[in-house]
Amino acid sequence: MSRRKKAFSGTVNDVDLRLMRVFKTVIECGGLSAAQTELGVGRSTISRQISDLEIRLGMRLCHRGRSGFYLTQQGQQAYDFIDHFLKQTDDFTSRIASISKKMVGKIEIGMIDFTMTDAKNPLIPAIRKFQVIAPDVSINMMTGSPNEVERGVIDGKLHVGIVPDYQRHPSLNYVTLYDEQVGLFCGGNHPLVDDVRNGVELTSKDVCSHKLVHRAYFEGERLRQRKQAFPVGSTVYQTEAVLSLVRSGVYLGYFPSHCQALIRDEFYEILPDVFGYSTPICAVWRSDRNQSMILQDFLDLLRLKA
Repeated sequence: MSRRKKAFSGTVNDVDLRLMRVFKTVIECGGLSAAQTELGVGRSTISRQISDLEIRLGMRLCHRGRSGFYLTQQGQQAYDFIDHFLKQTDDFTSRIASISKKMVGKIEIGMIDFTMTDAKNPLIPAIRKFQVIAPDVSINMMTGSPNEVERGVIDGKLHVGIVPDYQRHPSLNYVTLYDEQVGLFCGGNHPLVDDVRNGVELTSKDVCSHKLVHRAYFEGERLRQRKQAFPVGSTVYQTEAVLSLVRSGVYLGYFPSHCQALIRDEFYEILPDVFGYSTPICAVWRSDRNQSMILQDFLDLLRLKA
């Protein structure tokens, strides 16, 4: 007769929290081997910790072995619950700390790529000052498309997002931090490079006959209207991909003007008075996080530089 698994009692202790965080990290890294660097321990130790969690919860969470790593049906459901529970635990820690005036916990920040290279972005000065007043608060960062960042804030995975002001979600708070200057660029051996270098008088019609890199996510109405005049050359998500394709000399591309200084003599802006524009960059956060003293102190530093 098979031994009946012991049901989870519902009581969670510090060891359980540690095992849950290990399990969550393994899932997000895509397996035990990939999680070794993140967790700082070997594969066998991680496997043993997951086994301990399985025993604790009374269920098989995942298959791991020569056939690869994958979640069981129960494991997928458990991961969803554990992910939600750990977020709530982090929020609880921050809110209790705000009551006791002790600044502990963490802030998860999401932003679009190549945001940090803009000198007008107040994020780095805010982080520097925040670590002076709250040294026990860790700050984690990720990059993604504007949609990914906003979704992360809405879902609770991120506390703050730094995104262009393309559209506003009703459940989020927005504050403008600065305006980002965006231009149309050519590079490499693109036919327009010599024209720009030599000061040839170009018309909009001349420029719009060339293929353009488009973004695969929602953009502001003004930029969408500008791009409609160009043939679609390629579709990408990240600014780095736009830079690479423009540098190839095959396509034109829109990207923030401050990126031009990163690789000197590689990119040339085309008719900035015609194709250039600026867009507001905002900090966004969920309205129900307004009670977190840690988050509000950080946002105050961001707005102070805005």
